[in-house]
Amino acid sequence: MISGTVGDPLPNEPAPLEVSSHLRRCIGITLMSALAMAFIASPDLLVADPGPASLEGDPLGPGGWSDVTIEELEAAATLRLSRARAHDRIEWIASPVPSGVPADCPVSVPLLKPSKETPWRFVPRSAVRQTAWRGVASASESAPSLFAEYISEQVVQSRCINCHVEGGVSGHTRLVLLPATVSDHAKRNLETFQGFVEAVEGGADRILSKIQGVGHGGGVQVPAGSAEFANMERFMRLLDGTVLEPVISPETLFDGVTMGRPEKILRRAALIFAGRLPTRAEIGAVSDGRISSLRRTVRNLMRGPGFHDFLIRASNDRLLTDRHLDNRVFEIDENQFFVALADAHLTRAKAAIDRGYPSVRSDPAYREWSRALQFGLARAPLELIAHVVESDRPYTEILTADYIMANPAVAEAYGASTRFDDPSDPDEFKPSRIVSYYRNDDSKVVLRVEDGPFRARRIVNPGNLSTDYPHAGLLNTTVFLARYPTTATNRNRARSRWTYYHFLAVDIEKSASRTTDAAALADTNNPTMNNPACTVCHQVMDPVAGAFQNYGEEGLYRDERGGMDSLARLYKFPRDGSESPYQRGDTWYRDMRAPGFGQRHAPDPGNSLQWLAREIVADPRFAEATVRFWWPGILGNEVSVPPEDSSDSDYAGQLLASQAQAAEVTRLAEAFRAGIAGGRPFNAKDLFAEIVLSPWFRAETLAVEDPVRESALRHAGVERLLTPEELERKTEAISGFVWGRQPSQWVGGGRSHLDAAITRESRYKLVYGGMDSDGVPTRARESTPLMAAVAQSHAVEVSCPIVAREFYLWPEPQRRLFRGIGLDDSPATPAGSAAIKRKLAELQGKLFGVTATVGSPDVEEAYQLFVEVWSRKRKTEGDRFPGSVQCRFEGDRLYFEGIADDVLNYDKWGWAGWNRERARALEPRDEPDPHHVARTWVVTLAFLLSDYRYLYF
Repeated sequence: MISGTVGDPLPNEPAPLEVSSHLRRCIGITLMSALAMAFIASPDLLVADPGPASLEGDPLGPGGWSDVTIEELEAAATLRLSRARAHDRIEWIASPVPSGVPADCPVSVPLLKPSKETPWRFVPRSAVRQTAWRGVASASESAPSLFAEYISEQVVQSRCINCHVEGGVSGHTRLVLLPATVSDHAKRNLETFQGFVEAVEGGADRILSKIQGVGHGGGVQVPAGSAEFANMERFMRLLDGTVLEPVISPETLFDGVTMGRPEKILRRAALIFAGRLPTRAEIGAVSDGRISSLRRTVRNLMRGPGFHDFLIRASNDRLLTDRHLDNRVFEIDENQFFVALADAHLTRAKAAIDRGYPSVRSDPAYREWSRALQFGLARAPLELIAHVVESDRPYTEILTADYIMANPAVAEAYGASTRFDDPSDPDEFKPSRIVSYYRNDDSKVVLRVEDGPFRARRIVNPGNLSTDYPHAGLLNTTVFLARYPTTATNRNRARSRWTYYHFLAVDIEKSASRTTDAAALADTNNPTMNNPACTVCHQVMDPVAGAFQNYGEEGLYRDERGGMDSLARLYKFPRDGSESPYQRGDTWYRDMRAPGFGQRHAPDPGNSLQWLAREIVADPRFAEATVRFWWPGILGNEVSVPPEDSSDSDYAGQLLASQAQAAEVTRLAEAFRAGIAGGRPFNAKDLFAEIVLSPWFRAETLAVEDPVRESALRHAGVERLLTPEELERKTEAISGFVWGRQPSQWVGGGRSHLDAAITRESRYKLVYGGMDSDGVPTRARESTPLMAAVAQSHAVEVSCPIVAREFYLWPEPQRRLFRGIGLDDSPATPAGSAAIKRKLAELQGKLFGVTATVGSPDVEEAYQLFVEVWSRKRKTEGDRFPGSVQCRFEGDRLYFEGIADDVLNYDKWGWAGWNRERARALEPRDEPDPHHVARTWVVTLAFLLSDYRYLYF
């Protein structure tokens, strides 16, 4: 969050915060980037600024403090902010990026909101209070009694002793503790803490920082906001004799923070969850200001295609399995495990050759089937998550489901009898099962078929090893296992690492400090089992790796010859001739820890992954991991982590943010487990709605100047940068236009400049901060000059086709943006001027989600731009549209949808192209624009679409 100056300091009041240059930076765009990318399509988009506006009559100016009302002061403050923005626009457009100025944009600009009783006190609309901690020692406890009752077992033995013990990974440090097996461990551990605080300068602060994860190899062990941390802090202060000064805490962080209006919260939630703007009925439903009304209305957004897209997109941002939309999950012509798939492939391949195609992939029918199959395989885990959430099933089912999601092509490949509403629709997914899976042994007879242009496997006899496939939710979907593959030496450890990360919120790589001492790492006596420098991670990781024991490198169940295991052949039959510990019937490596989870062993090697799934969802960490999994998709940033270096200038703010967010994650997780607002346990929709109701989502403005609080709340609030997909859906929802849309009859639904469902061919998706699940696995959360140039290009290229369609192709009732205004409404007449201002106020409401009137400063600013552009066009151009404006109607291949049905042609691969002759006859070119109004609206709309309030939400 940021704060901005809107005037001179008030008498006897703290100075208001300065306008951040970020705000000015984000309203404009670097001319250098824009020109380099040829994004400026019309000179009308750069409007000369007349210079600083006079402050005469401004009650915030010198001598303007007497006899003004609260309303006048508020309006003047808003006007000041608007003027600052307007007068600096061209300066920032034309200048390169200043040295040292961050490229990210502000997320919130506060407006003065005085109370009528105390005119210049900032009053929060909502103050968020956390409930009191449970299990916190009373203030009268002494250090020894506090340690004995609240810390020895709850903190030391449950957390610290894992590493800070003789022989442990932190056994070389100055804080070495005794385990509970030692009779007087509590007394001696208390003495150890006392000695550490006496010997180490700032020792108490050092321990408190470490347990929060600051520069700690063991990561966060005792999060702030917990009862354990409150007890540790009191204990350490008793030891070093310091008195706690009142400071901002996670519980008081949002004091003095204004929460966004329900209508604004709803608008953002609708764009996130439904890919559209809220309806009038939905806005009316939250107008009573009740949290219960907002919760209910937000939850009701969670339905339909827009919500499905959100679930797929946000879950893929974490799992990254969409990488295999481009990269095959496995080679189907080499398959010999899925018997029904082998038959289907052979039949279709032969049919393609019989039709005269030189290769099977030259046949559109074969290629369509092949892509539908790979698409279905690749989307299985994401569609499972979507199915569980949309059906209001317990979220635990994403891991415990005894089924797999399949589209028609994949269900056929599995030999399943799943019924589909449309068997030809590759986007329809239903719960299914893997039926015709046969492991390999001598009873299976497979022939390799190589007939010139194609190859395949013919399974003459599937053999005796028919498999009752042990489904374990998304954990053993083939694509999940392929995305996190294994090798002969990795032995499922990557799968274990990412299972812990995604579903238990444990990052094993950061869970403990690791030495770089060459001597400590030099031994060859099975170090992952015996070397303390290695066992600190491997004792956690390897049992879960063992639970994946039945899945080989390609993610196939017991794929080794004989069908009894998936053990690497190098382990069973070493090439150097050495003796292997392998014994016939083994399913896991004897030189590794037994398959299990924590201290428990998997009871049955045949379904150890199903057992693991049940263990994970029963673990309290699963709920917390779920909150962290979805937090970025809703709030736009990862959950904050403690800073690594206490000398950072922003250390206090970063630490406070991590503390407060950790406390909020814990609160949400506990509610998720128990059931939110009377709902059922583990209901994901309820969780999503609760995240929206969190102050981290609703916070809008900070009333008091406080650098630490500002830093901690930097990523809080109702405004964040739209992702490429969100920007595309917002423009489509408002105008019906999609930038660069090229539909397809094939799997994936086509592509556009900002999004592509199945390929990486979207023109600007990665440039605008998107990700591809592969080489670019994370999103850019802050704007850059290059991203701003893309946003400007988007505004320029979509504004003309939108205006043209609304004024020349669509009838009045069909218009989305310019209903109620005509080509004769110009500034030349008072009626025309009033109509333009009303339309500008309406557009700012639709585009920015603000409440604007014809007298609002932003409306007046946009109107002056309109008048200037209109005046210039009257002098320099004729009376035809589009005139000098470049209008790229082909920017959306569905531009004429609903107007004519004979414009699109589809090639043999299913891609849409235009019937150019028919399209030219329909395009609004050389149309009458006698009052120069349509062309002026093009420029004005581009101006509005490039405003940061459109690009953020």
